[in-house]
Amino acid sequence: MPSEKAESGPQTVLVVDDDADFLDVMRQVIEEENFRALIASNGEEALRILESGETPCLIILDLKMPGMDGPEFRRRQLLHPRIAQIPVVGFTGAADGEAEARRLALSSYLQKPVHLHQLLETVAHYCSDPDHIDSASRPASAAR
Repeated sequence: MPSEKAESGPQTVLVVDDDADFLDVMRQVIEEENFRALIASNGEEALRILESGETPCLIILDLKMPGMDGPEFRRRQLLHPRIAQIPVVGFTGAADGEAEARRLALSSYLQKPVHLHQLLETVAHYCSDPDHIDSASRPASAAR
C-alpha cells in the first residue's frame, strides 16, 4: 500500500528517467513543493530502491529508457504485492501514450514535454489526496 503521510517527514516521489539533467530538474521542482524526491536512472535502479523498503506515494516513470524500460519495470512492479499498488504515472513523447498507459495499467500518463503545472498537479493529486488509490480507476488521461 502506498506510504501513509509520515508525521516525521514529507511524502516521497520516485522519478525514473535516463536523462540526468531532467532528473535534476525534477528533484528540484518536487522538493520545492515540500515532497521528498528519489531518482533512478533506469527500471533496475528503481526496483532496487523499492526493494530496499522505500514506499513512495507516486512513481513517475519514463516509458522509453535503455536497459530496463518503463514497461518492463511496470511488469516487475506488479509482481511484488508490497509495491504493486503504488500509483505509476508514465510519461512519453510517443503519440500512443494513452493507449500504452492503459496497456500497462498505469494510473495516468503525461505527454512529453512535461509541463510543470501538470507535473505538480499530478504529484499533489497522488500524494496529497488520501483517496488517491480510488482514483486509479479513472481514465488514464485524468491527470493530463
